[in-house]
Amino acid sequence: MEFSLRREPKAARAKARLDGVQRLKECGFILVLAAAVFTMVALLSFNPADPSWSQTAWHGDVHNAAGAMGAWLADSLFFSFGILAYPLPPAAILGGWVFLRRRSDDEPINYTIIGARILGLFILFLTSCSLADLNFDDFWHFSSGGVMGDVTNSLALPLFNVLGTTLVMLFGWAAGFTLFTGISWLTIVDNLGAMTLKGVTWAVNRIRGDAPTELGVPDTDTQSTAANASEPMELSDLRRLTPSAPEKAESSANDEQAQNKAASPIIFGGQARSATDSDVADDQGATDSDDAHPEEPSLGQWHLAIEHEHEEAAPVSSSRVEVDTPHLDTGTAPSIETGEETPSDDLHSAPIAPSQHHADTTYGNQDGLSELERAEQASSGADEDDDPFQETIRQAQKNQQQAAGLDHPFLVKDEPDLPTPKEPFPTLDLLDPARHTAEQATREELEKIARLVEARLEDFKVQARVVGVYPGPVITRFELDLAPGVKVSRISGLSKDLARALSTTAVRVVEVIPGKPYIGLELPNEHRETVFMSEVIGSERFKNSHSPISVVLGNDIAGEAIITDLGKAPHMLVAGTTGSGKSVGVNVMLVSMLYKASPEDVRFIMIDPKMLELSVYEGIPHLLTEVVTDMKDAGNALRWCVGEMERRYKLMSALGVRNLKGFNEKVKAAEAANNPIPDPLWKPGDSMDESAPKLEKLPYIVVVVDEFSDLMMVVGKKVEELIARLAQKARAAGIHLVLATQRPSVDVITGLIKANIPTRMAFTVSTKTDSRTILDQGGAESLLGMGDMLFMPNGSNHPIRVHGAFVSDEEVHRVVNNWKARGKPQYLDEITKGEQGSDSLLPGEAPSGGEGEELDQLFDQVVEFVTESRRGSVSGVQRRFKIGYNRAARIVEQLEAHGVVSSPGHNGNREVIAPPPPKD
Repeated sequence: MEFSLRREPKAARAKARLDGVQRLKECGFILVLAAAVFTMVALLSFNPADPSWSQTAWHGDVHNAAGAMGAWLADSLFFSFGILAYPLPPAAILGGWVFLRRRSDDEPINYTIIGARILGLFILFLTSCSLADLNFDDFWHFSSGGVMGDVTNSLALPLFNVLGTTLVMLFGWAAGFTLFTGISWLTIVDNLGAMTLKGVTWAVNRIRGDAPTELGVPDTDTQSTAANASEPMELSDLRRLTPSAPEKAESSANDEQAQNKAASPIIFGGQARSATDSDVADDQGATDSDDAHPEEPSLGQWHLAIEHEHEEAAPVSSSRVEVDTPHLDTGTAPSIETGEETPSDDLHSAPIAPSQHHADTTYGNQDGLSELERAEQASSGADEDDDPFQETIRQAQKNQQQAAGLDHPFLVKDEPDLPTPKEPFPTLDLLDPARHTAEQATREELEKIARLVEARLEDFKVQARVVGVYPGPVITRFELDLAPGVKVSRISGLSKDLARALSTTAVRVVEVIPGKPYIGLELPNEHRETVFMSEVIGSERFKNSHSPISVVLGNDIAGEAIITDLGKAPHMLVAGTTGSGKSVGVNVMLVSMLYKASPEDVRFIMIDPKMLELSVYEGIPHLLTEVVTDMKDAGNALRWCVGEMERRYKLMSALGVRNLKGFNEKVKAAEAANNPIPDPLWKPGDSMDESAPKLEKLPYIVVVVDEFSDLMMVVGKKVEELIARLAQKARAAGIHLVLATQRPSVDVITGLIKANIPTRMAFTVSTKTDSRTILDQGGAESLLGMGDMLFMPNGSNHPIRVHGAFVSDEEVHRVVNNWKARGKPQYLDEITKGEQGSDSLLPGEAPSGGEGEELDQLFDQVVEFVTESRRGSVSGVQRRFKIGYNRAARIVEQLEAHGVVSSPGHNGNREVIAPPPPKD
């Protein structure tokens, strides 16, 4: 029997992939589905307080789950359609499915039906909006029918009145329903009548006591009919339905039984089909061989259909196709040459699954696998088998790591190579989103507390009236108008008594409020709110700050973000006890600068004696040197900063500018004019270059010292002098200091340092004396800890109550890793490795007791006395040799220069370094 490839059934030529038009249709339906889901989310989460097209609101949080765009969309739809806005998304999905669904090749697009459906949908919405406007109450502040219903009724009511308009809209709705769905109302009436009769019959039978049947369940005849309909089509039925199949005059019981066997279902493409399916006969036509067996399509036809559906057609040398299926057990196996049937014993076997049928009908393969499939399985099996030698090496490496303990999950490991971010600076998604952690006090509760404050002050014979209440995230300020003749000092002295009387932890009295004739009483809130750093970083104040060294602090009592510029500070002194939030505050300032500045704009020198707080920043490209943990290296770093300051001053003087900003602008202008400026400080012999190098942009340098008291304790007087020089002159050179300490005593924060660092930040301190040391006034001892601070900016004598922002260790790691992925740091070794001898003295610094200075006549005697007594104090030398203080101090400095005694410690004592003299 011969088969032509051009006569394959259409189902066999179905493609597994979409063509160009079908791809566009499916993508269009996905977009329609996305728009419908977004619209439904916006409608269901609509809030009338959100700013939208018809609603104006003050700046605040948008409550709509779809954001500001969702609020505008929902408001517009409700304004236009009212309640009928809710069916819009399902209607859009249904319309997108109707217009964009995948159609077969023989199903043309009927534009008349499409136009009728569009017209019907419009009539449905128009009449529905009109009926909703007539019969339902308003929806929120919108009309229940929207603008569409209002306009329609305004035109129809003067002509038809209410009853007439309702009737017209009802019948119009029925017409629109028919146009849109294509369902006849006669069919609806017939179905309703049939269901009613069936229900009445069931009720009558129930009453009469006949055999009850469940409502909706067909009787025996119906069940048998349905069963027959679900069975595969008999061959006789197929002959009646197929025009090309001639009927046979004779039939017998055996023939019918054989026919039933031949009509066993075959699972093809997920559907049960009879082996005598009519579409095969229609598509392939009748041939000479078909006339002999019209009711039995050749098995080769099924092979062709299956092979083309799975796109695995074997190459054909001619129009004649031979099929060898010796193991096929699904029925008779007719021979392709003779067309004779070969009976099979397994003719009544179960239907074949698609995978099994496909495997059993593969050309030239006895066990159902092609050579290509065999090769793929062999290659995949080879890939899965690991090389034993490589496996041995990996196991040995793993054992070494386990033996060394390097694979422990809690050990700090080197960061893996991270992908370089595309954004120029870190994004807000690296920080935890802000969330409300406490409930705000209500107006009634605040008024109750205000009356209680007035009553408690009355108990202490103080006449005052609360004139203003300002709730904040941590504290609430009550502004008091004192009676005439009442001094503020009386209330300041009652702070602890008021805290006890009001049952609070601490009460702070603000003696002067700038611009107001009132005093302030700050009480802690019952529920404390956390200020997240993402909230302050995302504020408009920080975004509008263009300085690369802008730092965030937190929120004030009004909830406004507090931002300061280190360029105007110009240095900052931070103090606070353990647990007050001092280290977190330093991290907040550093992370905020990482959000603003690139390594070309700002560089850091970090000094961390505790080796814990600032070591997380190791490896970011902003560092000039590694995080300094040795205090001797810290002294070298400060000395390098002083030298860099002097060098920058010489460069600015040569260019005729007053600060670093003017220097960078001049260098940038020269590069833009293609006339770069040579280094005016370069001299022949300074480098191997033949000409002076070109000046480049100079970055700001921020020196951060986490524990200033440890630095003062180890290095002592020299550090104080270096810091004083930097604080006095480094502002114009772009070098800024951030000094933090948890012991704000006078021997750490000396008067020389305080005089040159005007910007102060005080967290909770232990005593009022420490508060006066850091702020020159009390108040810091009454703070609540955990970020609560008093911030005194440059040029102000009145501190600001600020609740510091909180940044977790995980957030810091995310921001640091983001910068590590952008580049590696370029360290300068001379910062910490500089010599401390006379060769490294800065300009204007004279040696103390060097070789150029004549030694005192008593020098040898003092050396003998100091090495024997092991005491190197100035007062001891003064008493022992009965000389003046100045001469004794000069001799001790000479001893220090010659290495006999050490430099004075934090308490002024010196250690004797030289060994005692040998005994006779």
